[in-house]
Amino acid sequence: MTLFKCTQCGKHFKAPDIEYCATTFSMPQPCPKCGSIRTRPVSLFGKVTEEVYRGIWERMEEKK
Repeated sequence: MTLFKCTQCGKHFKAPDIEYCATTFSMPQPCPKCGSIRTRPVSLFGKVTEEVYRGIWERMEEKK
C-alpha cells in the first residue's frame, strides 16, 4: 500500500502499490473521490515525477 494524490481534486488516499510496466513507477489508481486516473504516489519528487506520470495518464486514457 502507498499514499497517492489525485492531481484533479487534491485528495490523498491509500491504494495498492502496483508496478507500472516493469518500471520503478506505480500504476495510477482511480481516485475514490472524483474517479480520475490522474493520480500519482506522494513523494519528495512529486512535481518531477508528475511529468513522467502525464505520459502514463495519456497512454492509459487512450486505451479506454
